[in-house]
Order: sequence, then structure tokens, then C-alpha cells
Amino acid sequence: MTELPTGTVTFLFTDLEGSTRLWDEHRNAMRGAMARHDQLLREAVEQRGGVVVKTTGDGLHAAFATAPEAIAAAIDAQRSLGTEPWG
Repeated sequence: MTELPTGTVTFLFTDLEGSTRLWDEHRNAMRGAMARHDQLLREAVEQRGGVVVKTTGDGLHAAFATAPEAIAAAIDAQRSLGTEPWG
């Protein structure tokens, strides 16, 4: 198991707004999109030294040793998600 951070731990929680509607309207496309979404989030977390604690249907829970690492990961994730060609 991956070692969790200690000290003043900062948590990052994500949620994809409107995903239920998207699943209802675009079920096949959402499978691939969610896999890519999860990959981008995981990369952002791990590149900033965080640990993915849990994933949920459309969200992620990560822990970081410091708040600046968590903030940087959130910014990186937003940039990655914003520039991804979703189609």
C-alpha cells in the first residue's frame, strides 16, 4: 500500500459537475471520457507528490503533505482538463 502523508495533511476532493446528465445522454462516450479524466487527475496528484486515497464514480480524493502541493495539483488538473480535446 502507498504510504500516506503525515503532519498537516491537506485533502483534495474533486467532483464532475453534471456527470449524471452526461451519463444519461452519452453513455458510450462517457466511458472513455471518464477513464481519461481519471488519468489526468491521477497524474496531476502524483506529479505534485500527492496520494490518491480513493476514487468515486466521477470524483477523486487525494492527500498531500502540504497545502501548496494540493493547490498546485488542483491547478494542474484544471489546466489538463481544460486543454483536453473532449470531442
